[in-house]
Amino acid sequence: MPDFENRNYHNIFLSCLHLAVPTTYLWLCMFYGLFHAYLNMFAELTRFADRRFYLDWWNANNLGEFWRKWNFPIHSFLMRHIYYPMRRRKYSGQTALLVSFFISAIFHEYIMIGILGTVNGLAFTGMIVNVPFMIL
Repeated sequence: MPDFENRNYHNIFLSCLHLAVPTTYLWLCMFYGLFHAYLNMFAELTRFADRRFYLDWWNANNLGEFWRKWNFPIHSFLMRHIYYPMRRRKYSGQTALLVSFFISAIFHEYIMIGILGTVNGLAFTGMIVNVPFMIL
């Protein structure tokens, strides 16, 4: 905290860099623990046939490909229940994409409200700022 009080931006930047590697390892361990170990164990117990929870998102060449591969069950749900029905009703692809991301952003914020117990809008904003990059 003294670096923040003294506005020593160099030390603040270095502290962030020192936290980057452990944070990345923690994030990867949590990804493996949740998406690979836990969901596959739960799928095995419930005899869930389709075990494609994610595809090779680490090989994505653009943001659209990343979102298609990152969380495969959610992507499939949004495509099946929001995107394709809107396209059948003659909405443009961009409008259907925006509505899909908007609903996904609302649910991300809802989950964060349950975890943090407060509305801060960060999860919603984090999802919505991806939309312009998807339309390009």
